[in-house]
Amino acid sequence: MATIDFNTVPKGVTLNEERAQYLSDRAAETATAFSRKVEKLQNTVMDARNNYSREAEDFITSASPEDRATARAFAKKNAANKAANLHRQLIASSEADRAAMLKGLQAYADEAAAIQAVYTSPATMLGRVGLGDPKRTQYQLQLEGAGPVEMETAARTAIMTGDLVLGAAIATVIDRRPKDRRPFAVQAFAERVVGEVWKRMTAKLEGVQLAYKSAVAADREFVRGKADGITNLSLALSRQAIDEAAANEA
Repeated sequence: MATIDFNTVPKGVTLNEERAQYLSDRAAETATAFSRKVEKLQNTVMDARNNYSREAEDFITSASPEDRATARAFAKKNAANKAANLHRQLIASSEADRAAMLKGLQAYADEAAAIQAVYTSPATMLGRVGLGDPKRTQYQLQLEGAGPVEMETAARTAIMTGDLVLGAAIATVIDRRPKDRRPFAVQAFAERVVGEVWKRMTAKLEGVQLAYKSAVAADREFVRGKADGITNLSLALSRQAIDEAAANEA
């Protein structure tokens, strides 16, 4: 049996699509602000590097022909050192702000991951509907001994009327039966009842987590002064998958 570390499960998390939308909106805002900040810092470094390069070229041009090789080596090294020093200064001066924004994004991502761990499928989402509701308990008692025809009729009714509580009761009753006594698959039924909501919510939650990962990658790229091609490709593919899933639901 797999061991669950419940100490890693956060408390006070709201489990609904409204919360997922809130996390998505806040993460998008923070990620956009972070991206602009890092882009501005990178542009500052790039502009300075270009200015230092022009200064170096001017210095080299002003040197006599016999001293030009020496002047070139000195000027190039000096320009590189000045650019590196400015880069280090910008990393240090912006560290607190960058860390605070990343911390906020991580909090959103952690909460999104926690919600997604509960809603792993349409079946688990449907299973949470109406917990503690006497109406669901009543439905379950009525359906406990129902045969295939009665269960199918109840399932059709739940789908046609949008009665999620009835749908949850049906899913629970069927799930408790041995596999050879189930009139239809719970997953297929749940997909029809709440599949669209689950896909939409999952896309939002995955988008929140991707926003954090992308910001971390951008931060590392700024600090290191170079991009990680493999990480960026992985993030791009993840974004494409999320966008395609959202487009299919539109």
